[in-house]
Amino acid sequence: MERREADLLVVGAGPVGAALALALAGSGLRVLVAEAEAGGRGAGYDGRAIALAWASRRILEALGLWEALEGAAEPIRRIHVSERGRLAGAVLDRERAGVPALGYVLTGRDLGAALLPALEAAPGVELLCPARLEGLRAGPEAAEALLATPEGPVRVRARLVAAADGARSAARRLAGIGARRRTYRQEAVVATVTPERHPRGWAYERFTDTGPMALLPLRGGRCALIWSARPEEAPALAALEEEAFLERLQARFGHRLGRFLAAGPRARHPLQLVSARALTAPRLALLGNAAHTLHPVAGQGLNLGLRDAACLAEAVLEAHQAGRVPQA
Repeated sequence: MERREADLLVVGAGPVGAALALALAGSGLRVLVAEAEAGGRGAGYDGRAIALAWASRRILEALGLWEALEGAAEPIRRIHVSERGRLAGAVLDRERAGVPALGYVLTGRDLGAALLPALEAAPGVELLCPARLEGLRAGPEAAEALLATPEGPVRVRARLVAAADGARSAARRLAGIGARRRTYRQEAVVATVTPERHPRGWAYERFTDTGPMALLPLRGGRCALIWSARPEEAPALAALEEEAFLERLQARFGHRLGRFLAAGPRARHPLQLVSARALTAPRLALLGNAAHTLHPVAGQGLNLGLRDAACLAEAVLEAHQAGRVPQA
């Protein structure tokens, strides 16, 4: 059996795990990143839209990644919040907030195109992929992790394990950490739609009797749609012919962007709240969706995960610079 030594084992090379590893690159720490999906193209790097908060842009800038992402990111300049059947609404404006943009919209694929090459080139960081976590045991001085790879099992001895392996975290389960789960009784129907009017930096959040709906501006005058629907209604909604789907969307959203002209393929994602019962265990720290999975319309999932990565990296670096062993 192959054996490896690392100061930090990061489980999961999605955006949160990759950001943590990049924050520690060149620090003198040995960082090993284990990703279960071949090619590193796991969860978080698909075509779904992501709304990055201003603080997330600053984290990505600090990692030297924003220049590669800026061309694909559409700024959110204003957010309009409304409720179907009510006249009142609210507008959040970047100028009042004193920032160039309230956030930025891009796809997970765009994020992966910047993060993964940077991860593969990062000094002091090794990406092991595909490698699935199958065992985890905490000792007094280090954690022992067992990884399954196509070449055979690999045993890793790491002073700290950071679990960024998603809502169904294997690391969380192997460490015996439970999770609170609550269904939102909704499914997200997601698609790219083209409105008659260019959104020009406007994002929309609309509350309806079947759940919230969000429209986020994308490059080229398109919008990313996240439509929360009841589980019993979502399959039929997603399966509608394009014209019928646009008619339903128009009735729910209204005419703030004029008529909806086109809709791309629709996908469905069941929604639930997942909250780990503990964020740390001996030699283990949970971050990202392994720690907390939220409703996507809130737009906070990845943003909280990036803050997790930034805070953990700061704590690990502080311990390393003080000559202490980084541990949870």
